[in-house]
Amino acid sequence: MKYLYLTLWLLISVPVLGAESEHPLLPADISSPRATLNSFMENCEKAYRLLQEQGRDTDDEQAQSEIHEIIRNIAHCMDLSEIAEFRRESSAKEAAVALKEVLDRIELPKEKRIPDLEMMTNKDGSLIERWTIPNTEITFHLIQEGPFEGSYPFSSATVNRAHEFFQRVTHLPYKKGATEGFATAYLTSPGSVWLSEIVSRLPAAAQERKNGQAVWQWVGLGVVLFLAALLMAIIYSIGRRVSKGGAAAGMTKYLLGLVFPILAVFVPFKTIGIVTDQLVISGTTLYILKFNLSLLILFCSMVVVLGIGRRVGEVIASASHLQAQSVDAQLIRIMSRLMGFIFAMVLLLQGGQHLGVPLSSLLAGAGVVGMALALSAQDVLKNVFGSIMLVMDKPFRIGERIKVKKYDGIVEEIGLRSTKLRLLNGHQAIIPNEDMARSDIENIARRPFIRRVTDIPLSIGISAAEAKKSVEIVQELLKDHEGFNPEFPPRVWLNDFERDHLELKMIYWYHPPDYWKYTEHADVVNRQILEAFEGAGIQMALPTFTTRIDKSSGGAIPAPEST
Repeated sequence: MKYLYLTLWLLISVPVLGAESEHPLLPADISSPRATLNSFMENCEKAYRLLQEQGRDTDDEQAQSEIHEIIRNIAHCMDLSEIAEFRRESSAKEAAVALKEVLDRIELPKEKRIPDLEMMTNKDGSLIERWTIPNTEITFHLIQEGPFEGSYPFSSATVNRAHEFFQRVTHLPYKKGATEGFATAYLTSPGSVWLSEIVSRLPAAAQERKNGQAVWQWVGLGVVLFLAALLMAIIYSIGRRVSKGGAAAGMTKYLLGLVFPILAVFVPFKTIGIVTDQLVISGTTLYILKFNLSLLILFCSMVVVLGIGRRVGEVIASASHLQAQSVDAQLIRIMSRLMGFIFAMVLLLQGGQHLGVPLSSLLAGAGVVGMALALSAQDVLKNVFGSIMLVMDKPFRIGERIKVKKYDGIVEEIGLRSTKLRLLNGHQAIIPNEDMARSDIENIARRPFIRRVTDIPLSIGISAAEAKKSVEIVQELLKDHEGFNPEFPPRVWLNDFERDHLELKMIYWYHPPDYWKYTEHADVVNRQILEAFEGAGIQMALPTFTTRIDKSSGGAIPAPEST
């Protein structure tokens, strides 16, 4: 029985791969029901005999190659096309064990009565589509397209119902030469020597089967899943702590945070290996476990891909020639995250197909989910697209002073959702990027100069000579003034006659546009004008008011004539 366990373990644990034999690419002969049945029985018995001689944990490379070839040929005898890729290997092994148990108990027709290719060919040259072993539902069917066109493997229905067939014949005795206990060994034998020693010391009650598994398997499964969940929680906790604060907390620490989601991928991956190869869980329980663990692997892999996208963007954006919060840096971040999202979606589609979900269903589901997300997150999407427009148009940069809507301030940050301004009064304004993209923006920081336009009120009673003198005084004061640019000469003229004063217009341009130096210069110019006018006896107009007396009411109502 020990050697039988060794045989079974290698039979169910070695993946279906090519062998290094004389003809490593030659598949099992499944050209007819007779050929398929002979190939299947021969390879099962061959594996049993070989592993009896070599033992369970053989290091003989030649023996391992032969086992690989045997497993490949056994799987080749079955139609696994309707089984999801992630469970094909386990399904092939379980179906093989169950079918071998059935064929070792029932009476088969004599070999000459099992149809070969000639017997499966009609008179018109067409092939008969199926053949069923008499008095059973075990069927061989014709593959009509694909790489195995024209072959007769066990039908997909037979593979799916193999365990059912086995349960219906367990009361029948074995035939002579059968591999007795094949299924029992597969369903209860541990997957390693040390675990076999532990299980052998357990009481008989631990060997009893409950709901498809031995008691010791249920206990082991609970321990393995608990430890896996605990390890995942620890990895998540440490990873979250390391990545806290993002790139702002330190690039090295931020990059190190990616290690933990990568480790999280290996936990369910290793758990599948332990559950399948060590605990030898089988049946529906195994399928449910593998599906959910594979789904967890897919989710963790998507997190890794998205994390890589974010970190690549931060690494590029942190280059010395880019400001951390500049528009160019934000564009790099957005594009990196977008690429990460695209790769994650490709991974989702590929992983979904591996789990047996049709591509059409995945695309339809993605469309429904995308529409639902779009409807529920319209504002978020508008802001994201608004940020993309700002990144592409670049109407402002970090540190520039802008006017938008009712706000006037310095740009502090350009995010994916909003832009932050530090207003001149010290307050911070947070404006959604959707509004920023739709609003008229006045970028004060990008002006090449500061233009000053001032009206100087002169007294209505001054003479023409004094008016002319006032123009000449201001022109002289502005000649080659501080911040002067020959391309922008100052302009001074008597502009208009108002009701209570004459209006002298003064325009000049200050270069470069340093606001505080401009204000200092404006103060100097104002004082010089006052001093020059005072010295020349030119009077400036003062605001006047006229008071009207309303005799009917007996009150006085001041009415300003000018300000």
